[in-house]
Amino acid sequence: MNTPTNISAGGTRAGRRFCVFCTLLMSGVALALVGGWLSPARLWANLLLMSFLAVGAGLAGLLFLSFHYLTGARWSEPLRPVAEALGATLPITSVALGAVVLCGLGNYPWMHADLAHHPTFWFKAAWLTPAFFAARTVVYLLIWAGLALLLVQASRRTDATARRAKLGLSALFLVAFAVTFWLASTDWIMSLEPEWYSTIFAVYHFAGVFAAGLALIAVLAIARQRTAGGVIGVAQLHDLGKLMFGFSCFWMYIWFSQYMLIWYANISEETVYFVRRTEGLWGPLFVLNLALNWAIPFFALMPRAAKRTASVLLKVALVMLAGRWLDLYLSVLPPVLGASPAFGFAEIGALLAGIGAFGRVLSLTARAAPSTPIAIQPPAAPATRTSHPASYGEQAATSELQEMGG
Repeated sequence: MNTPTNISAGGTRAGRRFCVFCTLLMSGVALALVGGWLSPARLWANLLLMSFLAVGAGLAGLLFLSFHYLTGARWSEPLRPVAEALGATLPITSVALGAVVLCGLGNYPWMHADLAHHPTFWFKAAWLTPAFFAARTVVYLLIWAGLALLLVQASRRTDATARRAKLGLSALFLVAFAVTFWLASTDWIMSLEPEWYSTIFAVYHFAGVFAAGLALIAVLAIARQRTAGGVIGVAQLHDLGKLMFGFSCFWMYIWFSQYMLIWYANISEETVYFVRRTEGLWGPLFVLNLALNWAIPFFALMPRAAKRTASVLLKVALVMLAGRWLDLYLSVLPPVLGASPAFGFAEIGALLAGIGAFGRVLSLTARAAPSTPIAIQPPAAPATRTSHPASYGEQAATSELQEMGG
């Protein structure tokens, strides 16, 4: 049961978080306005980056929930409310991404080029039409937002009929996600360079989305554990660390598969993508992207002890989140910036505003979790996969995430 001291402390922490997020949001908006005055196209590209990043976090939360239910996992039960809170942000972040994409259609090169005259672009000329593009965008986002509402609502239910709904919605989401994310990432990101294409581009961004989502879940869980204690034990950290390690390697595998085939074939229509990102000052960022998304997580998480140590896992998770931002920066900004990268008002403003807005939305979705008494932690037991029963983990983790939202 919460004591008055705990309630007061939780309210104080929530108030501090509110002030931090609002400060980040307002300062970011101010800087972004300056950046937009200097270069509207550059600000739009950064807003696309941040909104796609935020939507990816929500999708990763739903993926985690879906895998949790369909595999019948018990180790991840204390992490479930964190994934629910992430998934519940999708209806709001989808509106933001939709506004950025639809209001910025004029920034896509195919809006000002006649692709039909290119001998191999007849399908792109039909696919990349403003009305059809806008309609697809709305459909993608409505599907994601609708399934997010249904799956999170079902996940928070505890009645006897909830299990069937959780399994059915999880399976439906995975099928819908596979199709819509493939098309959406092609439309919103790859069509920024309409003359280039890759058949595994969507798989590459799926790997980045889920790896970054796992990192964000780790950050939120560890932060909550440090501020108010909880039920995230060594076993959960170890399993989460293994997933982060595995999907970091999967990201690298897809990256290499795409790069190696394009490099080996050496077709000018394909190599232009990587030539643009390795020339001049883009080259160091190209290498840093590999370091943040794979090399550092790979070597840091290889030892078993590292995956079971919260401080190490937290640092690696933050590195992976920075890597995801850089990966999207390299996907979105080169066509806009040209020969040299830049980091100024537009980039800093969009980044700060995005963190502030998403942090506030995440706090609200966490707070919306059903009220559940905080469970008393049981006596110490060996750290195994079954050391946290589902009922105990569900009660404690849900109540703790509530407090994180204020």
